Amino acid sequence: MKRLTSVVTCAFVLLGCTIGVSYAQDATLRIAAAPSIHQGIYEKIAKEFQTLHPEIKVELIPAVREDEELLQNTMRAAITGTLPDVLFISPNVMRPLIDRKIATDLARIGASDQALGSLGLISGATGVGMVEGKLYGLPFGVSVPVIAYNADLVTKAGGDPDHFPTTWSDTVALINKIAALEGSLGGFLEYDNTGNWTYKALVATLGGRMMTADGRQVMFDNAAGREAFQILEAFGRAGQAKADMTRDQARQAFAAGTIGLLVTSSGALPKLEKQAAGRFDLRAAPLPLVDSVGRIPAAGTILMITSKNEQSKALAWDFVKFAVGTDAQTIMGRETGLLAVNQAALDDPNRLGKQMQDRPNQKAAISELSHLTEWYAFPGENSMKITDVIKNYLQAVLTLRRQPDEALAAMKKDVEKLLGLE
Repeated sequence: MKRLTSVVTCAFVLLGCTIGVSYAQDATLRIAAAPSIHQGIYEKIAKEFQTLHPEIKVELIPAVREDEELLQNTMRAAITGTLPDVLFISPNVMRPLIDRKIATDLARIGASDQALGSLGLISGATGVGMVEGKLYGLPFGVSVPVIAYNADLVTKAGGDPDHFPTTWSDTVALINKIAALEGSLGGFLEYDNTGNWTYKALVATLGGRMMTADGRQVMFDNAAGREAFQILEAFGRAGQAKADMTRDQARQAFAAGTIGLLVTSSGALPKLEKQAAGRFDLRAAPLPLVDSVGRIPAAGTILMITSKNEQSKALAWDFVKFAVGTDAQTIMGRETGLLAVNQAALDDPNRLGKQMQDRPNQKAAISELSHLTEWYAFPGENSMKITDVIKNYLQAVLTLRRQPDEALAAMKKDVEKLLGLE
């Protein structure tokens, strides 16, 4: 009888993972979020979750504008003992929360391979929140670097817009042909993104890394890193050196039809499509990947658990599972430029399936989702300073003011100094 009771109890525990768990009437779930442009989405999902759990109080702290502000707020809350339970935050700022032991290792609260497999996530989704082999976050909505291109200019330059290049060498050859057209810039690679996102993506597509897994040795100066800087120089020679612009200025110039291709964010595609409508045929392609080693760092928003109370952690895990489920992902996918990470929501024509058909350029981003990896952040107190140092070197190479190999060696020296690895 005792064994039968145990089996029945286990069955109900497993069932609770599907239909929800009852919590004490005074249970509270506190959620902090960024960026504030998605405040309405966070509110809808919090409300839907509370409908499933009327016995708890869901407190959504008003979202802040930038992820860095949320990071600072969270670190202060850790000192005062007022940590929220769940964060909606950029994967680029995970590292400080992990280093300070604020972030929860999700494997410790039920995120086993079996449990994750039951969530219906796209292949590779867990790579976004994986740091040094441990899972600290699950993606809520992602954006990935893609190549937006002017199909009219590609055709005019002798290329085939229906068969865009799948290697960086062929992509460079194409931008050189477009650059030869009168009044056109071959291409533009956005380099001033937060956290050096597109540069780190370029290195990752070539199979490279920023550092060794233990954080003790810089790796961005290896063969993949050198090739990345050579590609940057090629973009500079194909026109970017003549028109050094901010990210927003480059997007405007591309939408006006003067740039052949733009390495940008998939989240920028909807606005670019509207701006270019009637001017030229805008299409998108995935970044070239080197065989089986190429990876793509995702931006967007991830869910992290920062609860310290065990019951709150269990409630927070239930919320995270709900937020990556079909209902919440459908809401997010319909109302933002981010890509959903729930395969059932993407496939169902009554959810996001039709939207994917109506926005064919999103297929370029979707094709990259199975290759997702961490958006690497350098460890230590100087992480933000390192970002600025790298951006300055990227600009110097793209504007042809410094040679790739010389700039890379100098960048390595400066970064190692900031990391204390001299």
